Amino acid sequence: HMKWDERLADMINKLILVVFILLQMSALKALEINMSEGHEIFIQKCMACHGESGDGKLPGQPNFSKGDAFYKSDSVLIDVNREGKGVMPGFDGVLSEEEIRNVVAYIKTFL
Repeated sequence: HMKWDERLADMINKLILVVFILLQMSALKALEINMSEGHEIFIQKCMACHGESGDGKLPGQPNFSKGDAFYKSDSVLIDVNREGKGVMPGFDGVLSEEEIRNVVAYIKTFL
């Protein structure tokens, strides 16, 4: 059984996560993110390597379903999508900035 202080710390962490999610949702709404477009682009350009549920199909791939993208800033994720990283190709010139923002917003929904 968890001790009281461990349960309290766990509850505080969950509350912080909920607040963080609400802030993210507010920021997404302000940017007028198109989640449907982000989903479609993910299916076309990302799913083969990152998996349908974002769990990463290849060794070393981030596991979006465990929060690997959620805790990174949008600007970092946008840069990775624009420039590529490791074996992942960059999508600068392939996707517009708006499309990249939509994909970044979409992958944050996997958590």
